[in-house]
Amino acid sequence: MSIFSKKRNVSLKEFCSDYYKNNILKPRVEGIDASVTYFDNVRKSLVETDQNFTNINSQKFASEITSLKFELFALAWQHQFGHESAVAQSVFTKHFLQENIRNDIWDACESYNKAIARYCAIGKTPEKPDDREELARVDKTRAYWFNRYQEKRSDQKCVARVVNRFFSATAWKKNIPARPLMFTLCDRLGFEKNIEPNKEAQFRMNAIIHSIYDEARRSLKKYKIKK
Repeated sequence: MSIFSKKRNVSLKEFCSDYYKNNILKPRVEGIDASVTYFDNVRKSLVETDQNFTNINSQKFASEITSLKFELFALAWQHQFGHESAVAQSVFTKHFLQENIRNDIWDACESYNKAIARYCAIGKTPEKPDDREELARVDKTRAYWFNRYQEKRSDQKCVARVVNRFFSATAWKKNIPARPLMFTLCDRLGFEKNIEPNKEAQFRMNAIIHSIYDEARRSLKKYKIKK
């Protein structure tokens, strides 16, 4: 039985293990693996609007959406519980994926994590004094906290992924992340550099990205994570 049906006060390990197994890797509906149906429906929805998705390998598509789900879950976790808890979540996630022989997911998440870091600076340009000052503040803050958290954790990549999500909460509310995450997904799916999904496909991809985040955030809001 899933912990979600009987507990509201859980440890990070309990919550993440259960969520990863039952909501991301092998989502189940009435005891049936629902992952294949989910990926087929999402892919079909995009193919209906943009034929560029037609030749995307189904297995590759499922793999990329799974990796995107892990990164969006981490983003939701950080927005819900803060940066320090996110460092612990990042370390646990890496170990969980290693133990389940899914290093491919951990590695793929890095591209989506970097896209999140980029979207925090969208609209800012070093040519403008105010923007230059803001970008410098972002870099300085990230460097400070990277050094501070890294003193407690030996894994630099786990810490780096957390600091890359700094300043993302406000941008997320403004729906700024859509394009960087969308185009990172398209790039990893094998789209040619000069080809973009059409507007309807972009709208649907944006909806998919937000639905993944929103589902994770709703679940997180129901639970208190033990220290």
